[in-house]
Amino acid sequence: MLTTHQVLDLVRSDAARIERFTQRREVFLDALDWTMFTCEQVHEAAMLDFMLEDDLAAALQRVSMAESLAAMGMTLVPAFIRYNPFPRPWHVEWLALAN
Repeated sequence: MLTTHQVLDLVRSDAARIERFTQRREVFLDALDWTMFTCEQVHEAAMLDFMLEDDLAAALQRVSMAESLAAMGMTLVPAFIRYNPFPRPWHVEWLALAN
């Protein structure tokens, strides 16, 4: 079992990791010459933006739930599953879905 504070630390770090990735990706995408991409590539990049927005929203919801547990005075959390958004285009599993 984990304490509520351990769970809070974990879910906050998960959300922060997604936020940092999104910010780095935005800087990278801003530097690209989008006229060199096909319509399909631009569409895939936009769809990935939507996936990342959903990931961040889910991560922030988990933070809110953990904060609620702490506010209710719950000291131990009997079960906790780390947020793990699979599959994504950079994961091997994505190739199996794409084919």
